[in-house]
Amino acid sequence: MATMEYTCHAPTEQRWYKFKATRSHAEGPLHIVIEHENIGARKLAERQIRLQARLLASVEQAVIVTDLHGDIIYWNPFAEQLYGWSANEVLRRNIVDVTPAQPTQGKALQILSRLKAGESWSGEFLVRHRSGRIIPIHVTDSPLRDEDNQLIGIIGISTDMTEQKKTEQALRLSAMVYQAIGEAIMVVNIDGRIAAINPAFMQLTGYAETEVVGQYADVLKPDHDSHFFSDEIQQSLGKIGYWSGSIWIRHKGGDLSREWLRIDTIYDKHGADKLHVCMFSRITDQKRAKEMIWQQANFDALTGLPNRSMFHDRLEHEIQKAARTGQRLALMFIDLDQFKEVNDTLGHDIGDILLKEAAARLSACVRRIDTVARFGGDEFTVILGELEDTDIVERAARDIVQTLAEPFQVAQNRIHVSGSIGITLFPEDATDADALLKNADQAMYAAKNQGRNQFHYFTHRMQHAALARMRMINDLRDALTGHQFEVMYQPIVELATGAIHKAEALIRWRHPVRGPISPVEFIPVAEQTGMIMAIGEWVYHQALHQAKYWRTSIDPQFKVSVNMSPVQLRNPGIRSGAWFDQHHTSPQAPDQLDAAVIVEITEGLLLETSDIVTEKLQLFRDTGIQLSIDDFGTGYSALSYLRKFHVDYLKIDQTFVRKLSVDSDDLAMCEAIIVLAHKLGIQVIAEGIETRDQRDLLAEVGCDYGQGYLFSHPLSADDMGRVLRAGGLS
Repeated sequence: MATMEYTCHAPTEQRWYKFKATRSHAEGPLHIVIEHENIGARKLAERQIRLQARLLASVEQAVIVTDLHGDIIYWNPFAEQLYGWSANEVLRRNIVDVTPAQPTQGKALQILSRLKAGESWSGEFLVRHRSGRIIPIHVTDSPLRDEDNQLIGIIGISTDMTEQKKTEQALRLSAMVYQAIGEAIMVVNIDGRIAAINPAFMQLTGYAETEVVGQYADVLKPDHDSHFFSDEIQQSLGKIGYWSGSIWIRHKGGDLSREWLRIDTIYDKHGADKLHVCMFSRITDQKRAKEMIWQQANFDALTGLPNRSMFHDRLEHEIQKAARTGQRLALMFIDLDQFKEVNDTLGHDIGDILLKEAAARLSACVRRIDTVARFGGDEFTVILGELEDTDIVERAARDIVQTLAEPFQVAQNRIHVSGSIGITLFPEDATDADALLKNADQAMYAAKNQGRNQFHYFTHRMQHAALARMRMINDLRDALTGHQFEVMYQPIVELATGAIHKAEALIRWRHPVRGPISPVEFIPVAEQTGMIMAIGEWVYHQALHQAKYWRTSIDPQFKVSVNMSPVQLRNPGIRSGAWFDQHHTSPQAPDQLDAAVIVEITEGLLLETSDIVTEKLQLFRDTGIQLSIDDFGTGYSALSYLRKFHVDYLKIDQTFVRKLSVDSDDLAMCEAIIVLAHKLGIQVIAEGIETRDQRDLLAEVGCDYGQGYLFSHPLSADDMGRVLRAGGLS
């Protein structure tokens, strides 16, 4: 069998045929079967493609031409240099099999599909060198058409982003390549002046090349008060290097038309902006729908800020940009403190307005080139790029803390919230987006743990602390079911007589491997994870059961105080009435049982405006459960709330007791608290008494009760029972 192509001349035209001759294997005379196929259309298309490709032979950029199937027809010498493949090795091979790097092959197929439909494409792309090396390039792909405007192939211009591109080369490239593109193209220098246009641009706008080249792009603006590169466009170009959307442009004759515009940025080898390539195309319903879908997919509907998806894209872009330029960037993770209380008390409508105002304040605290995004709920992120030094980060963080702490006026409500900020740096702390985000999140929690309304930097020490916290969370999940907790009881002594009629219930954790773990370590973790709900319930029931036993067998007046976490008090699923139901399991009179329990809360909870907190505090009073304010004097109290909730005890914080001496300010503070409490009918307990002098001074100023190591360390239930049966401490 033989196959050949040849041309024959008809009277008025040249025709191309493909002939295939096959010898017949039947017996008898020799037979030759000849098949022929007219391939004139294909040959003509290939010829036209090669003619257009030769026009680009002198272009000092990689030029690749394929047919509509993606098979390579033309591969110039610069393509050989860029990709490492010779023309002979790639001709007739499919472009998707040769150039794209593995991560971008799917994207290459999508682009090829769009090009077959007659669209153009321009943007950054990762390709594979013959050696396996990955190269970032900028590609401009456009369909090629014949004289009848029929698609005949695809031309692609590749620019190596890792090498410096001279402005003259870029302009010569655009001037030559864009002749074959049907879309209107305008190349703009970084100063906003038009550097080059193509014939399609002249046809669209009516301007000749001599009339606009060298002029500012504002010549196309629809009115005198606007700019072609609006604030929105400039922000997008500065952050992610491209922008797309619909705009109005003014033609030479004054007519206006709405066009779809795609702007891409070309960078120099230092990562600095070099040129902006603007591609115009007619608006279609499909493009309008795409624009709306893109907007909804990338921006938060409430605040208008980039959403989590767009944030990740911009962070990846900024990381790549910083890696190219050798610069640093900072990532901030911001959480609004007390925002949940705003939603719970004032409603989600007020909360939404506050979020919009907070978003506006955050945006005002950073530079135009920075990105503020709403990560979700009341969490925001800020990307600070192109950092020459970290002073910019510190200034921005301080501004954000300060502006968020200022009151928000929403409707008739004056709302106070604040912000806790975690900060991490590239490349010192991490070099990929996921790690940076985790670092910033951990740093934010460190800021919260240190009192909120502040910022905190990530360190590797924080990473180790985070791993330790994770281990503790896992261990805590098994501690309750594994019977690792124990309730200890520290006596509360009546200073005037030395009698003991009260004790504070204190939880202790004996880890099977690590041994005793301080409540200072595990209680905050239990509160943050919500496990404090189950742990707190268990402590309450243990203490209540023990109090019933001691009241029945030893002292009918004995009382046990139990600490209640703010997390428990704020949780709508836990009602103090449910605790009160436990009392009725005993045959004793309810009023006797109710008096056995004292619930201790921190003084800051009295100021909570939440209906849930207020309801529970009232239920304590209604059910006869006594209320004690722990650590009094260290926070902010409203005296009216002491009367409103009928507080029974104030516990003076040990920081006032530790340095007590005659005529000291601490003694004056203790005496003032005692006088105030007694005027309101409240009894006072002093914590942290360790010396006889402290005890005597407090007794002299009228303190009712004392608690501390001078009297006793926390005791087991059995040891506490022996003390009570003995009539007191020896």
